[in-house]
Amino acid sequence: MVTRIGIVGIGWVARDYMVPALATHPTTTLVAVVSPNPEDFRGLDEAVRTHPTLEEMVAEGGLDAVYVATPNHLHREHAVACLEAGLDVLCEKPLAILPEDAAAIAEAAERSGRTLATAFDQRWHPAHRTLRRWVRAGKLGTLTQVRIDYACWLPPDWAPDNWRVDYERAGGGAVIDLAPHGLDLTEFLTGQRITYLHCLLQNAVHDYSVDDGGVLSARLDGGVLLTHSVGYNRPDALPRRRLEVIGTAGRLLAENTMGQTPGGTLTFTDAGEGKSESIGFPTESSPFYDQLDGFLASLQTGGKSTSGRSPQDDVRLCALLHAALRAAHNQPIPPPLTTT
Repeated sequence: MVTRIGIVGIGWVARDYMVPALATHPTTTLVAVVSPNPEDFRGLDEAVRTHPTLEEMVAEGGLDAVYVATPNHLHREHAVACLEAGLDVLCEKPLAILPEDAAAIAEAAERSGRTLATAFDQRWHPAHRTLRRWVRAGKLGTLTQVRIDYACWLPPDWAPDNWRVDYERAGGGAVIDLAPHGLDLTEFLTGQRITYLHCLLQNAVHDYSVDDGGVLSARLDGGVLLTHSVGYNRPDALPRRRLEVIGTAGRLLAENTMGQTPGGTLTFTDAGEGKSESIGFPTESSPFYDQLDGFLASLQTGGKSTSGRSPQDDVRLCALLHAALRAAHNQPIPPPLTTT
């Protein structure tokens, strides 16, 4: 059975990663795409229907599921409309800017009986899934800490319409864009839930109104502590993608695995003699392809997540991050240091 999928919002993530995943998956076909900008349709197969509005795409029909990849402030409007039209939805992270909007999306999924999943592609990277198996097998002993560094370089003119640095459309900057991946991934790897989250914001480099960096700290219900740095102010040539999971029996270090692309390295260091060894994993497997495969698998199980995560989990993380960001915005952000 072929699943007919539409894409709402055809920006660089959808074009560079979801479209190729759909093209190579044996049981999916890209049927339609929505964007108000005709330039976004360049390079698509001629058989793909193009629409300026979601309403037009839904009215034409012929769809089973939709990938929502519009700016954050439109997630509620678009995801709810698709769910109410009887379509399953894979929605980009964050599920919403406001927790009440995230809850409304989850409620629409429950009312409609359709599948809703948030696009946390990091949990599908084969290095991270290998790491999770090691953790679940007890090879790290008692878990104590997770440390994540996930950053990039995103100047104001990075794109003609750089909505990621527009507060009204994004709901923030580097933190709301990058941190949801790390928060979800920490829960996925450890099997524990975040119960407390604190955030510090930074405006150090770029001339825009939202944060260009941040540091988050969290406590999980099983005792693990998380430290998570994010940034739009890290030159791409510098190390900027690092994940460590530490326990009493050893440490697993993943480098250059955070992100949409395959590859990277995974290293285990034992706590006895301090010896390190490389851990193998499929380095050619695309996290976006595997994410799509997992979403399709959940459709075959009546919407039950193949990873055990529910929309309510994503609403909970949205509320935690929103509260941390609200508290951070109430703290004055020191200006960048200057030298004389």
